[in-house]
Amino acid sequence: MSFSLSSFDSDDITCFDIIKAFYALTDNELEVLSCVHQGQPVDIKGITDVIPKDRTTISRSIKKLLAIGFVRSEKITLERGGYKFLYSSLSMAEIREKLKQNIEQVNKRMIKAISNLTEDKCTAMYESVRTKYKP
Repeated sequence: MSFSLSSFDSDDITCFDIIKAFYALTDNELEVLSCVHQGQPVDIKGITDVIPKDRTTISRSIKKLLAIGFVRSEKITLERGGYKFLYSSLSMAEIREKLKQNIEQVNKRMIKAISNLTEDKCTAMYESVRTKYKP
């Protein structure tokens, strides 16, 4: 899935639509985020009790959410030996703030890129396309 500005043409856009598009989340990853947010802290089994999907699928979603910083993990040592991880999400206020900061950073980079757009750069791109496909 790629980020598409055309998905924001609707007046019905929600914060979840923005999060999904901006971070290229799947429906499954958004569902896992919602589950982790509601049942804090929760382990993989707790998530699979709500979302009837394979543990590997849930683990992959958790890994992505950890990477973008919406979910935190805590390693818990079990009394009978071993350990497990408990997952919790940022608060909705923290998620909103993180999203706003990231969008502002991208907006600045986009404005800079637009400001640097010149006829010469467009011509150079055209020439590189011609060279690439020239027989």
